[in-house]
Amino acid sequence: MTIQNRYINVGGHRHRYVDTGGHGPTMLLLHGISSSLDFYRLSIPLLAGSFRVLALDLLGFGESDKPKNKPYSLNLYAGLIHEFLEKTDAAGNGPVYGTGHSMGGKYLLATALTYPGTFDKIVLSNTDGFITLPSFARVLSLPGVRHLLKKVVTREEIAKKMFASAFHNIGAIDAVTRRKILDVAVDHDAFDTVMGLNRNLLNLDMKRTGLRSRLKELTMPVLIIWGDRDRYMSPKYAHIVKKELPCAKLLIFSECGHSPMLEYPAQFCEAITEFIHQESPPSDGICS
Repeated sequence: MTIQNRYINVGGHRHRYVDTGGHGPTMLLLHGISSSLDFYRLSIPLLAGSFRVLALDLLGFGESDKPKNKPYSLNLYAGLIHEFLEKTDAAGNGPVYGTGHSMGGKYLLATALTYPGTFDKIVLSNTDGFITLPSFARVLSLPGVRHLLKKVVTREEIAKKMFASAFHNIGAIDAVTRRKILDVAVDHDAFDTVMGLNRNLLNLDMKRTGLRSRLKELTMPVLIIWGDRDRYMSPKYAHIVKKELPCAKLLIFSECGHSPMLEYPAQFCEAITEFIHQESPPSDGICS
């Protein structure tokens, strides 16, 4: 299928998104840091057979606006995601589901906690939110440091090395998708967004904002997917995530790195579809 880009104003900023349409329930796809909705390029056609797929370029990335000096926070992104779902009438066909990868998983959790009832089920792939970075990490966004860092990490050869470290089964990724991902990695404005996130580290931390202590409030079914060879987010965190979410099940992909949706798209989409369509177990007073 041909994926058509659309654009929408959310929170006063222009965002790129994809909407496959259809009469099925809605599945929202959220990408990770230094990325875009193109991370789901191989998954969108596969999921479109069962869902109306909405995929969004998060503020600061992809083809969405990249405002300078934006006070990024979990609350900001949760608000943008909620507004996006409302403006696209995501609940028009019934249930709304969400899949979040890496940073996108953290934002998905923040949205579910800030706007209860938004999602009927969620999927977290190699999710961020469970590693607390030290406050001194913000030194990277100081002017002198970030200018030097920008010159280094946005170089094509460095971006390619960083790209390679994010995957284990890198041969599965086609040239077109690889180029789209690299284009984001070398984008100077997207790098500035990453530095903006770093400056606002405290407001983007699940623990420091108090959201992590509230995860027990999430009683919808959750599927956690992780690659056993993830060098960005160690698989040990997959078990931590499962322990902290009351209604979660864990699926580990073997011989897989940080991005199952790119390394094993068919298996990734099959796991999601099966999880969404299976009946939830009878309520025991904890999980819905």
